[in-house]
Amino acid sequence: MNPKPGFHLFKEELCDQCGLCFQQCPLMELPKELAKEEVRILLRKDFASSLVLQRCVTCNVCELVCPQDASPYGLVLDSYHDYGLNQSLPFMAKFIFPNEPENMWTTTRVLMSEDERSLLQTWEENLENPRDEMLITGFYNNLVPYITQSSLLEELKPAIAGSDTMFGMGEDAYRIGYLEEAERLGRLAIDKFNALGVKKLYCFMVVEASMFTDVLPKRFGLKADFQVELLDNWLLERLKKGAIRITEPLKMKVAVHDNCCGRYMDGKLQDITREILDRIGCEVVEMPYNRNKALCCGWAGTIPTLFGPTSGNPIHTLLNLMQGLEYRLREAESTGAEVLVVPCPGCYVFFSLIKELVNSKMDIYLPLELIQMAAGETPVHKNKERAWDIFAVTNNLILKWFFSPKRFNPRPIDIEKPLPLPGKADARRIRFFGRFYHSFLVQNRLSRRLLAFLIKTIIARYRVHLKKKERRLIRDRAGRARYLAQKQRKLGR
Repeated sequence: MNPKPGFHLFKEELCDQCGLCFQQCPLMELPKELAKEEVRILLRKDFASSLVLQRCVTCNVCELVCPQDASPYGLVLDSYHDYGLNQSLPFMAKFIFPNEPENMWTTTRVLMSEDERSLLQTWEENLENPRDEMLITGFYNNLVPYITQSSLLEELKPAIAGSDTMFGMGEDAYRIGYLEEAERLGRLAIDKFNALGVKKLYCFMVVEASMFTDVLPKRFGLKADFQVELLDNWLLERLKKGAIRITEPLKMKVAVHDNCCGRYMDGKLQDITREILDRIGCEVVEMPYNRNKALCCGWAGTIPTLFGPTSGNPIHTLLNLMQGLEYRLREAESTGAEVLVVPCPGCYVFFSLIKELVNSKMDIYLPLELIQMAAGETPVHKNKERAWDIFAVTNNLILKWFFSPKRFNPRPIDIEKPLPLPGKADARRIRFFGRFYHSFLVQNRLSRRLLAFLIKTIIARYRVHLKKKERRLIRDRAGRARYLAQKQRKLGR
């Protein structure tokens, strides 16, 4: 799966290096001259000096604000791609590759109930059955299979299918610059659904929907023959038609997290989410960063930690994740909302994790769960338990890092092969961590408060570290620029 030279998405001939892309970035918001300089740095491939490559979470806002349609997001992805030509990935990245035994899907299954594992098995088997319509689960959705246990989905349940080996149709590979693998997986997915005779593909996650409707056709020229629709839109249409009856309007104040992929499909999901909430009786209070300017949940904040001199240290990856999640959660809490609504199951999982770690009172819900409540149905809503499961498998991964090769080159993913299972020793450690985090030793008021204080303190100090690192990078870069200017003047004499 090694990157290959010559694969590029950026349209350099259209770029006037105005820097607006990094000025308007909701994460960086760089001053004009510094933003311009960042463009030039990326163009000359001076990756070690780039502030963008150390902070970018690939949220693609820059793509929307570029007045020249030059694709600055493509420039970032090209840079990660070229970075990968010379550097393998750190061990922690195995967490997201489904063909590695350390992947988060099979390691989390160790702690799942038999009912959930049975659901996942059924979905994988359904992926081999030809049909006109199919509801694809989405690979992060498969971390929380219990959410499908609703009478609202009864009509679609026979058509639910999916496997984590499909890797989001290549979306995660795309976001870390493994562009050849993203193209290959996208092609395999399209061929797969065409071979099954699928005419309409419903998507649980906007990640998969945006790959089929935006990324694959626009970036790689791969067009699907089947129609793609978001599950959220299907639910909204049923609300409009009265097929889902609202018997208990929620009268709840909610904030909405607009996830990164929700910016694709012309921001359709953003409007759908808010209309659903309005129809079930919720009052939406907007966060300061919302819709096309919304911040990433924090999960993609791990991407910059996969490259560069500190990429071999998994603590940086974990801390980048936690500080991004905690920042966005505090933004939601500042609105006075009771609930944070998260349309993406991936964001849902990781927001649930940080909520538990910092002991926040704000609960996290998917739109589907709130519709269930408004329709008089009680959702399973096991996000608290699953958050601690995710923390357990993460602990095991970090522990295993100490005794494993620190870097690896990902192998091509075979979407027809079953997921590799974790080893017996891994399974034992995961069960141990799981029992510990679910036990009274952790799940009591004092322990939770102490853990929250510790996590918040670590996050605060890590943010100070990141700020110092940023200032040092800018200072060193300015020093090098002065040195080169002086050298040039001497040569000119």
